[in-house]
Amino acid sequence: MTIRNTRPPTMIKDQDKSEFSHHRALQVLANGDDVAYEATLRNVVHDGARQPKLPPRQTQKHPGYIRNESGGFFTS
Repeated sequence: MTIRNTRPPTMIKDQDKSEFSHHRALQVLANGDDVAYEATLRNVVHDGARQPKLPPRQTQKHPGYIRNESGGFFTS
């Protein structure tokens, strides 16, 4: 089973280095070679979350549920 990302990529407003140079530095590090720590970092400015957060939903219990003295529920 293949998991696919169907969301469009986030629009990047500003970055301090290209994605290619960032991945290249990480690949050099993964191969066991020495690379400067700053080369592995990438600062990106973007819009943030793609979807607004939904307000919390109010959960409603069945009208027959009543809380008993020990904190559990029982039906009448």
